[in-house]
Amino acid sequence: MAGPAVEATQKALKFFGPSLLAQTYWDAAKKPSGGWLPRLQAAPGPHKDKNKDPHAAGRALDIILFAKNPLEKDYAERIIPLFLRLRQKMRFISVIYNGWEWNGGGVKFPHVDTAHKTHIHIEWGQTGVGLADFASDLEDALYNEFSKGNLASGDYGLA
Repeated sequence: MAGPAVEATQKALKFFGPSLLAQTYWDAAKKPSGGWLPRLQAAPGPHKDKNKDPHAAGRALDIILFAKNPLEKDYAERIIPLFLRLRQKMRFISVIYNGWEWNGGGVKFPHVDTAHKTHIHIEWGQTGVGLADFASDLEDALYNEFSKGNLASGDYGLA
């Protein structure tokens, strides 16, 4: 079962983030022959150990946004700064995406693996996961970033 911080983040992203996050995606690797999966994933499979896996312990959320897809990568690169701006309220311990990791202090450093090119991973510690008092701030930040037709991005400054 996901902790309050995970549930609040998942709900905020679903209702106030890009509409893509409320949809499913096709995962060809799902056994036996592929399958549709949600883009917001908190719960792991039953084979995970909650003493070793933060998803099984209810302390992590995966936000499926593929770095190889320019639109999805753009969404991820707009969501992560929102998390970082709210880091003191959200109290997460780690955000990982596309070869980079940010700790709870907002410090960015390389994170070398292949798994996190398909999704943002946000994780809370034992104390932070029990708190969701940041929910309205996250909802407001997502609403301001992704509503009112503000779906395009890029550098539109004068050359």
